[in-house]
Amino acid sequence: MANLMVLVLGLPKAQYDVIVIGAGAAGLTAAMYAASLKLKTLVLEGRNPSRLQLAPTINNYPGFPEGISGAELLRRFREQALKFGAEIRKGDVVAANLIGRVKTITTHEASFTAEAVIIATGIQHAKAGIPGEDRLLGVGVSYCVLCDGPLFRGRKVAVVGDELEAVRDALTMSSIASQTYLASPTGSFNVDPQRLKEVEDRGVKVLRGLRVQAIEGLTMVEGLTVVDPGGNKYKLEVEAVFIASPKVPLTKILAKSGLQTDDKGCIKVDSRMRTNIEGVYAAGDCTCGGFQVSVSVGEGAKAALAAFAYLKAIK
Repeated sequence: MANLMVLVLGLPKAQYDVIVIGAGAAGLTAAMYAASLKLKTLVLEGRNPSRLQLAPTINNYPGFPEGISGAELLRRFREQALKFGAEIRKGDVVAANLIGRVKTITTHEASFTAEAVIIATGIQHAKAGIPGEDRLLGVGVSYCVLCDGPLFRGRKVAVVGDELEAVRDALTMSSIASQTYLASPTGSFNVDPQRLKEVEDRGVKVLRGLRVQAIEGLTMVEGLTVVDPGGNKYKLEVEAVFIASPKVPLTKILAKSGLQTDDKGCIKVDSRMRTNIEGVYAAGDCTCGGFQVSVSVGEGAKAALAAFAYLKAIK
């Protein structure tokens, strides 16, 4: 009995009820819900900004019929989380021990403990490496047709890529833009030919073997400098370019702690956002559940409610 008492007394006491990793739409929503339920909540905000921060205008988030900038929406999420008592600290996670009742999350500056962890680290798009890509991101360069496509209704746009996602993006833009170009740098598409025919039937101009040398424009996209298979260089006049690059969930460090992910790195969750590790939840783009702000907000809320139920059950 004495030995048992020593073991019990020797257990580390968690500093927080919940640690949320990530300060985007999912993470801040989770923090707001958790804090509103009187859970001591810490948000760890990484060095890289949320993708939402870069969105010039969001037109499909409920409650804002005139649209709202991603930066302003994020500011409001943050303000609301703080209002309910969540604590937000800057720090990139460098290690995580998620096994056991008390979990430890380590940044460059310090280690923090909690009995529940919500992962909302988002994703990173693999860049195409085209000159002008970074400079014009958010003002004509985009990686998300569903997010930014409606901003270019009635205009000329290009989709760059040769995988299924590029074909899907071009198909979506065919009903929004006045003219959509689908540029395949390799010259061949890794898709069912029938899907490609469907795109062409919708009026999309498919440009095989077209290399994009640069994205042009001073303050916004004004066109692409391209080279065709014959070596001819010219300017393709478009007002937006959608780069269909792979989405890479930011989960590498966390996966080392036993977290289950699929072959693309997406965190596996159930309908309540629970991962394979007890007391650990995931929400937002890192689950690859839809890549929309509204979806991320919903998942963040579900994760916080599930964490609350878990903590209530173990205490």
